[in-house]
Amino acid sequence: MDATSAQLSVVVVTYRSNDTIAECLESITAGGVAAEIVVVDNASGDGSAEIVRDRFPKAHLVTNSTNEGFARAANRGWRETRTPFVLLLNPDTELRPGATAALLEFARSHPQAALVGPRIENHDGTLQHSCFLFPNLTMVSTGFFGLRPLDSPANGRYRPQEYDRAHEVEHSLGACLMVRREAAEQVGLLDESFYMYFEETDWCYRLRQAGWQNWYTPAATVVHRGAHSTSREPERMSAEFHRSQARFYRKHYNWATYLALKAFSLVGVGYWTARTGLSLLRGRVSISTVWRRLASYWVVLWA
Repeated sequence: MDATSAQLSVVVVTYRSNDTIAECLESITAGGVAAEIVVVDNASGDGSAEIVRDRFPKAHLVTNSTNEGFARAANRGWRETRTPFVLLLNPDTELRPGATAALLEFARSHPQAALVGPRIENHDGTLQHSCFLFPNLTMVSTGFFGLRPLDSPANGRYRPQEYDRAHEVEHSLGACLMVRREAAEQVGLLDESFYMYFEETDWCYRLRQAGWQNWYTPAATVVHRGAHSTSREPERMSAEFHRSQARFYRKHYNWATYLALKAFSLVGVGYWTARTGLSLLRGRVSISTVWRRLASYWVVLWA
């Protein structure tokens, strides 16, 4: 797609996405909007870049020599775009027909909307939570101790019935986000110090602090596989999650709240360590798994 005729830019960051990227890019053409596509490959090494180069020659492919993390790669892709709206899209998503047209129409009709997220579904058509409140200590206790269901409102989720109507939200899942260039460039692009996780949360927080709005609309639907690459390294991804969570607290909340987070982390890691030790004694995990978990717990403590 010639950038001069595109109404929208789509940025996709890939990492070991050879089993999903083709379906993702094919779905963009059914979105109902003339779009330029930028794919940034984070040194996948699994043929992801070759699939884009061979099967989607009109897409602009950027290849990184190392895995730079999502935020830095997405920003690199962003800088290759020129349209007033940019769609950040995960490689394990598929846009339903008309999704991009619906997102673009909604964004244009809501001039204070910096971000617009769609309805996100699992492959079986069930709802995937994609709208959240900003992080708080109640959510931290749930994450460590499972005191409430992950999908409960007490854990920062909007209620399922709220996904039936368009409404303003605090922050949205980064799997599919329509972004207004004017707003993003006012507050700055994604914070590249977030290697993985919380980069969209931080972005939404900064946008709302600057007076912009973040919206959800059910007029557009996207199917999201979820965790297609992160699930391969659960211990490392857990450590990255908590590292980014701690950075978010330090950046946006006061020191008392951050110290409370660290207190939860200390108790939570003790709880996790006890559970892992018990699982080892019962023969449910291998010693190599135990060592990987303990290494990730150490990162959580010192994040």
